[in-house]
Amino acid sequence: MPDEMVQRNWRVLIADDDPAICTLIDTVLRKGPYEMVMCNDAESALVAVDRQGPFDIIICDFMLPGISGIDLIERLRAKEGTRGVPILMISGHTNYAMDGRAKNAGANLFLNKPFTISQLRSAVTHLLSQSIKASSF
Repeated sequence: MPDEMVQRNWRVLIADDDPAICTLIDTVLRKGPYEMVMCNDAESALVAVDRQGPFDIIICDFMLPGISGIDLIERLRAKEGTRGVPILMISGHTNYAMDGRAKNAGANLFLNKPFTISQLRSAVTHLLSQSIKASSF
């Protein structure tokens, strides 16, 4: 992990209605310099952004109850405070069309469930490293 990433606590918003996935993400990332806020739907994620933001990275599921993950990403990209926040979309549906829809909506990366611990860590580290590089210009 680059030095810039270890020097601070990274705030992570997770929007997923599967408690097992939330627990997995929380368990994996708690071992690093991360502070997590968990939401089980898009509506509560939007409230968390307004009340508890800013966040350094957002992880959201493709399929959420109520507002979909795609709609959540589009709303986050329309908000001034979350326009440039890296977004990792996760989904149990392996479909290249979903990957394309996620990226068109504004997701930076798409990760299929089930994913490995190393895939999750790698994706989060990559997105935060890209964010550090972008903010230094």
